[in-house]
Amino acid sequence: MSAIICNYAVLRFQPYLDTGEFANLGIIMLCNNGQFLQRVETVSRKRITHFFDKLPTKVFTQARQHFVTELKRTADLANHHKGQLDVQLRIFNDLVEPREAMFRFSKPGTLAAKDPQIALDELFNRYVHHDFKHIATPEEQLTKHVNHWLRALNRSYTEQTLGNDIVRVKLPFVWQEGAHIRQAIKPLSFDLEDAGRIIEKGDKWLAHLRRLKLSNNAPDDMVFISQSPKAKTGPRQRAYKEICQEIENDFAARILPEHLGQHRILKEVATPPSYAGN
Repeated sequence: MSAIICNYAVLRFQPYLDTGEFANLGIIMLCNNGQFLQRVETVSRKRITHFFDKLPTKVFTQARQHFVTELKRTADLANHHKGQLDVQLRIFNDLVEPREAMFRFSKPGTLAAKDPQIALDELFNRYVHHDFKHIATPEEQLTKHVNHWLRALNRSYTEQTLGNDIVRVKLPFVWQEGAHIRQAIKPLSFDLEDAGRIIEKGDKWLAHLRRLKLSNNAPDDMVFISQSPKAKTGPRQRAYKEICQEIENDFAARILPEHLGQHRILKEVATPPSYAGN
């Protein structure tokens, strides 16, 4: 079954035009198979009235009821012209035309779907009920891998925040013996879109290291497991190497590139550096 191409727009409630604040209420969708679909939140009102707490509840509920009635009439009209895509498109475009009104639509989007009704419901849940599926970032994925790798060592690593009342640095893997912080491990991804972002992220961690050192809260062995930029040459790679050099030279921390692999990284992590306390 070939995919059906659908244009959609998000229905927004924006009672105060000057503030620009709005709440998503529904979805409309026009598909190239002739379906004109719509779904609007008509049951719950507390989310809207709590957000716009100075707006009388009755104003919202009555305005919504009137708009939904008109929207259903428009959808019925569009479906009556099934097979006349040019007519349906004019109806869709007229609905989403930018206007200064309490109910308005976002800029249209386009998707391909095998089942438009399922696609409509998914969009509704995402935009109206905020049901987003979290996609792990490269750094979160790397942290997950490192967590799995460290289980092979006979050490207990825990997430801790190092520092004092003015210096607080959260680290995912900290090995502590008694009150002594033996080692801390932080996975870092520097596979960012430009060199400036790499320098900015690196400077942030250089500042963390400096503060921990000045406050005497630095671990004996600070290890960064790094993910380098995919580009092997150019400004991003130069920025990455510059940050790595500063971390290693200025704070005697260790950087273990992810590409070394699990076996080599674990071997390095398990071997105390020459500068670590005993």
